[in-house]
Amino acid sequence: MRLYEGMFIISDTIAGADWEGTVNQVHDLLKNRGAEILNSQKWDERKFAYKLKGQKRGTYLLTYFNAPEDSIIHIKRDLQLSDNVLRAMIVKTDKIRESKPEGTEKPGKEPATTISKDTSPAPVATE
Repeated sequence: MRLYEGMFIISDTIAGADWEGTVNQVHDLLKNRGAEILNSQKWDERKFAYKLKGQKRGTYLLTYFNAPEDSIIHIKRDLQLSDNVLRAMIVKTDKIRESKPEGTEKPGKEPATTISKDTSPAPVATE
């Protein structure tokens, strides 16, 4: 068994109607292939840059799970066949992150940077 991190993009219309049922469906899909769910959390709802399977928005689900290495191919195939999951990414990991990464905060909350202008004259070459 190996620790994996899965990021799933759930259709916004389905997520809004029955979030718990959709999460349970993804968890059942993982469990059917021998995975053990360790942690699962809902991330933000986001607008896409382009349509995914005809959808303009999606809700992100982050899940950490243990699974046999040979089952990942089958899990990915099952996720591709699912109508509720628009996209999925599964990667090997060494530890479980407890919160969102720092780069996922709302735009506009960046730290202020100061730019200093050097007004001194440029050096002149002399011979």
